[in-house]
Amino acid sequence: MMTADRKGANQKVHWQAHQSTNTEVPENTLAAMRYAWELGGIPELDIRQTADGVIIGMHDATPKRTTDAPESQRDRPISECTFDEVQQWDAGIKFSEPYRGERVPSLAQIFSVLAQYPERELYLDFKEVDLEQMALLIKEYGIGRQIIFCHCDHENCKTVKRLAPEVRTMQWISDQTVDFRFQETRETGFASLDIVQIHLVDDRADGGWRYRLQREFLQEALTHVNEAGLELEVLPFHFDQDSMFELLDMGIRRFAVDEPKVFVETIDRYFNR
Repeated sequence: MMTADRKGANQKVHWQAHQSTNTEVPENTLAAMRYAWELGGIPELDIRQTADGVIIGMHDATPKRTTDAPESQRDRPISECTFDEVQQWDAGIKFSEPYRGERVPSLAQIFSVLAQYPERELYLDFKEVDLEQMALLIKEYGIGRQIIFCHCDHENCKTVKRLAPEVRTMQWISDQTVDFRFQETRETGFASLDIVQIHLVDDRADGGWRYRLQREFLQEALTHVNEAGLELEVLPFHFDQDSMFELLDMGIRRFAVDEPKVFVETIDRYFNR
C-alpha cells in the first residue's frame, strides 16, 4: 500500500490480515487470502499438519470452532485426521452463508495461487508442522521471497532461516512477556530475524494512550529494531482512528489487523488529511 504523508513524501505501509480473530472473512480459507491480497495486504495462514502429512491452514488444534465437522470429528486433533477427512468439512458456513462451501486449504493449494502473482506475499504462522517439509514445499514452488515465517519461538525462526534463507522471519512477542523477550532477542543481535512483532492489548481507562504496553517502550523498541536494519510490526487487537494515527505518528509502518477493510480506510484518512 503506497500512500503520501502530509509532507508529500511517499510512505509504504505493510499490513498483515490476522486470521484467528478476523472479523471480515472466514479465517484460514482461500477466500481470506484473496480478500487480503485484493485489499493490498498480506494474508496470514496458520499452519498445521494432518495425519497423512499434508500441511493445511488451521489455527486451532481441532476443527470444532471454525468448521462444520461432524460430532464424531469436531474434537479430534488435526494431527489425527487425514487430509481427505479435512476436505469434507465446510470452513465458511459457520462464519456466514455467503461463504458456504469454503474448504480448509492445503498449503500447496495456497502456494499454487501465490506462485502466479510474484508481487504478492504470505505470512505463515507456525502451529504444528514439520519445518523441513514446509521448507521443501516453499522451494518446490519457488516462492521463498514471498514468504514471511512467524512464530513466538526465536529458535524456530532460526531453523527456518537455515532451511530456506530467502524466507523472511518474524518473531512475535506478546505484551505480557515483551520486557524480557524483546531484550533476550535484542541481545542476540536479532539473529536470523527480519521483523519483530509486538502485540498491543487494550488498557485504556481515561481516554489517553490506549494500550497496556507503554508508549515509551514501544518507541524505544522501534528505535532498536530500525538501528538493527529490521522492521517493527505491531498487532493492535483493537484500534480506532485516534490510536492508529498515534501509532503512525510514531513512525510504525507495519501492522497486523483483524479488520482489514476498516484498517485500509483509516490509513487512507491519515495520509489524506
